[in-house]
Amino acid sequence: MQQHRALILRSNRFLGSALVDKGLVSTGDLEEANGKFMDAIQSSDLKRASILSTLLFDLKKMDEAKLLEYLVEEEKLGLVDLNFVELKSLRPMNVDLSLCWASSTVPFGHVEGTYMVATCYYMSAPVIKHWEEMLDGRVIWYGTSTASLSRGLERIEEIHETEDAAAEDE
Repeated sequence: MQQHRALILRSNRFLGSALVDKGLVSTGDLEEANGKFMDAIQSSDLKRASILSTLLFDLKKMDEAKLLEYLVEEEKLGLVDLNFVELKSLRPMNVDLSLCWASSTVPFGHVEGTYMVATCYYMSAPVIKHWEEMLDGRVIWYGTSTASLSRGLERIEEIHETEDAAAEDE
């Protein structure tokens, strides 16, 4: 995760600013969340370092349903619940799972050169730019909840562990 530290810092800063600009949180709430976020960064708990999670769960200063509604109504994104998607290994796509945790984003499908990507951080320009450059711009974006993303990434971790165990048995 340390290799993604700069992306984590930039993406959270941009997301926080966007949430304030769109009226989804107040400046005071963002400042409070930034303090907790920086504590997580300093403790090297980068997997859990997230302005969004801090606002939603630690401080309870934001309603995730309003964020998802904003993504649908204003950004014209579709929503996906990864609990109802057959997830597969990310290895054939050359995607590092730690990058998914760092950016709260995961590709969940690939059809004819186009990737379907679920994210909690669509309002963060560095996340969008990073993934579109990495996937060569062939991306269809979907919003998802933090719970759906976390459970999806945990399921992919299990898939990778199963692959590793099978490789050891050979």
